[in-house]
Amino acid sequence: MTAGADPYRYDEIRLGASLQRLVQDLDLRDINAAIAAQPETNAAKPDLGRRGYGCVRRDDPYADVGCVSHDERVGGAETREIRLHFLDGVLQQFSITAEIRHYDAVMLALRERHGMPQQMEPAPAGGYRSSSWRNAESRITAYGGKDLVFVSFELAGYGEAVKRKQSGAQPLECR
Repeated sequence: MTAGADPYRYDEIRLGASLQRLVQDLDLRDINAAIAAQPETNAAKPDLGRRGYGCVRRDDPYADVGCVSHDERVGGAETREIRLHFLDGVLQQFSITAEIRHYDAVMLALRERHGMPQQMEPAPAGGYRSSSWRNAESRITAYGGKDLVFVSFELAGYGEAVKRKQSGAQPLECR
């Protein structure tokens, strides 16, 4: 497999990685356990590990486990959040959201890691252009809105995994 065919990633966050792997790599924490472990008299935020990821089990078609961090940076810019969605024990989708003032820094970081976008849509009046990258395994879509820049990383099979879960079918085995 060539590097261009590997699922996209951002630093240690790689599409297709197992939940168990990213628990170790990103120091993911169960938010409910972290809150329960907090002394009642302590008003400080719960211990979400060195990267600040709080995770929770979900009962919806889009994720079995969802994790969020408000402590990450992209291209030197603060993010509002990085959100991870695991389905069938695999990172299927993750998104980066930052204040619009960080649009250029986020886009530069994406171009440095993934090259020039394969497709760019013109900017709407007063807005920002959207950009996308795609390979056989995954895709990235980035755009700026009124207040935020949003980047979505998604495995090519995420839509099918969601449909399987909606229909109640068993997940495909990882090979």
